[in-house]
Amino acid sequence: MAFKTEALERGDIISIVGAAQNNYEGQVGIQPVTKGGYSNTVVNSGSGDYDGGDRVIGFPNGFEVDGDLLFTVGWGDGFAVRRLNNDGSLTELYEENNFLYRDTSSSYNHLQSVAISTTQQKGVVMTYNVDGYTTFDYSGLVNGGTTFVKDARPTHSNPQRFIGGAGSSGLNISSAGLYYTSGLVAAGDWIYVGEYDARHYRRCVRRSMADGTEEVLGSEDGTADKLSGSATVDRNGYRHTLFYDEVNDRVFYMAYYNSNFQVVLDASTSTPELLWCDMGDAGAGDDGYEQGLFIPDPTNAPNRMWVGANTRMVDVDITPCLTGSAPTVHNTIMINDTTANIVLDNLFRFGNKYQKTSGLPMDKDPSYSNYIRTYADRDRNRSLGWVDTVNLKTVSFIRHNNITEDETTGGRGRSCRYSYGGHHVLMASANGTKYWVQTGYGYDGHRFKTYTEATYPKRLIGNWEIVYGTYTLANSAAIDEVFVSNVDKFKIPSSCSLTVYVSNNNGSNWETYDHTSTNAHQFSTTGTQLRVKLSASGQPDKSPYYMGFDGPLSVHYKSLHDAAKDANIKYKVTRKRLR
Repeated sequence: MAFKTEALERGDIISIVGAAQNNYEGQVGIQPVTKGGYSNTVVNSGSGDYDGGDRVIGFPNGFEVDGDLLFTVGWGDGFAVRRLNNDGSLTELYEENNFLYRDTSSSYNHLQSVAISTTQQKGVVMTYNVDGYTTFDYSGLVNGGTTFVKDARPTHSNPQRFIGGAGSSGLNISSAGLYYTSGLVAAGDWIYVGEYDARHYRRCVRRSMADGTEEVLGSEDGTADKLSGSATVDRNGYRHTLFYDEVNDRVFYMAYYNSNFQVVLDASTSTPELLWCDMGDAGAGDDGYEQGLFIPDPTNAPNRMWVGANTRMVDVDITPCLTGSAPTVHNTIMINDTTANIVLDNLFRFGNKYQKTSGLPMDKDPSYSNYIRTYADRDRNRSLGWVDTVNLKTVSFIRHNNITEDETTGGRGRSCRYSYGGHHVLMASANGTKYWVQTGYGYDGHRFKTYTEATYPKRLIGNWEIVYGTYTLANSAAIDEVFVSNVDKFKIPSSCSLTVYVSNNNGSNWETYDHTSTNAHQFSTTGTQLRVKLSASGQPDKSPYYMGFDGPLSVHYKSLHDAAKDANIKYKVTRKRLR
C-alpha cells in the first residue's frame, strides 16, 4: 500500500502548550512563546491612541527611567511622565501632546528620542524629521512631588538648535536619530546627539545639562580627541542611533550610512576620547538597516558585543580597534534571507537599552546574560523574537497573522503584538516593589503593560508540546507504518532537545519516533487513528524551533501486508532481469 500524506497544519492541532505555529507569506514556523502575554499583566492601561506619550516608537531611547518615574515620547501624542505605583499601576503626572519646540510659533508631537540626566534631574526631547528640541526640569517630581517644569523657551536664540552656540564650531544640531531609532542618550550630565542630517561627519557632539556647555568631539579629518592608538576615522557616517553602556561609561554612535561606529570612552567625564571601529575593514560595512547593541558580559568581556552591520548582525571584538586595527568578527547572522534566516524587510532592531544585569533600571534578563531579544518594526516581527547565537538565527514570525498559539499557560492569553518597539524595563515603585513595564507602538501598543517581577514576561516557555491529528486511512484500515518529514529542519540549541512521538490508537499509547533516521517507524501496537506529538525540552532563553521556510512538517502513513508485520513469516521477492 502507498503512503498517504498529510501536512501537520494549524487546523490539525489538538493541543498546544508553550508554542505557536503560523502560516504566513511562505513561513510555516513552529516556535516557543514567551511567558508574558496580553492577559497576565498586572495593569494593561490605556484606552487607545493619544493617551499621552504612550505610542512609544523610538529605539532604544523612546523612554527613560529615574526611580519610580517613567518618561516617554510618542509618535503623534507628544511627551509624558508617569509614576509607577506600588500596585503596578501608572499615574500620569504630566502630559503634553505638542511638546517639541520648532520655532517661535509652533510645536510638534511626533517624537522618538528622549534623554535625561538623573544627576541634574533635567532632560531633552528631539525627533528626526523636524528641527527643534525641548528641555525640561523634573526635580519637582522626585520623591513623590508633583511639579514639572517645561522650559519656557530653549536657551538658544534659535529654538531649533540643541547644539549651535558657543563652542559648537559652527555646527547646528537640530534633529536626532534615524527614522524611528533614537539619536539622544545621556552619560552623566552630558546629553549626546546623533543627528539625522549629515552636518557633523566624523564628530560626536554633546551638551551639558549642568551648565549648557556644548562640545564637539572629533574633527572632519578624524584626528581630534582620538584615543591614542586608535585608527583615524576615514569614512563619513551619519543618521546615528545612540546607545550607552553604563557599566563602562561608553556612548556608541552607530551610523546608518556606512554602518561603522565610534565609541566615546569615559563619556560622562570631562576628558572623553573617541575610538574608531571600522566595520568596512572588517567586511561588514556599508549602509546598516540593522540597529542594535548587546554586550553579554560588560564587566569581564566589555569589548565583545553584538552590533548591527550591513544586512546582518555581527558578533565582534573591538579590542583590535584600540591599536588601530579593524574589529574581529566572530559570528555573523544574515538578515532578510530565507535560505539562511528570515525575511523581515524592515529596520531590524535587537539588543538592550541597558547593558547591566543588576540594579535598576534594567531590561536585560539578570539570569540569562546571553539572551538577546529582537523588536518589531514596520509591522514585522510583531510578536517580537529572540536570537539563537549558536545556530545563528533570529527566531521570529514574520507577523502574527494566521497563527495558533498557547493562550493558557500562566494565564498569558495571546502574545502581545506591536508595529514598532515593544521595549520592556524593570523599575521599582516607591516602596521598592519591582515591575516589568512594557511599551510599544501600534496594534497592542498605545498603552502600557506591567508585569510582576517574577513573571519575567520576555522569557520563553522553553518546554513546549504540540499534538496533531487525528489521521485515518480509507475504510478505517490499520495504520502500521509512519514517517514524519522535515523534522530534520528543526534547530535545536545546546542543552535543548526535541522528541517526536507517534500513536496509531488515538493517543492511548505513544511510541518514540526516531526523527534522525531515514526509515519509517513500524508500530508495535494495533490501531486505525494516527496522532503525532512534538515535545521540546528547552530553557527560558532558548528552545527548539522550526523557521518554516521549507514548507510544513508532513506525516506519511500506511498499512502493511501481514507478512511484513509478522517476523515469523518468511517471505521473499523474486527478481528477474528483463531482457
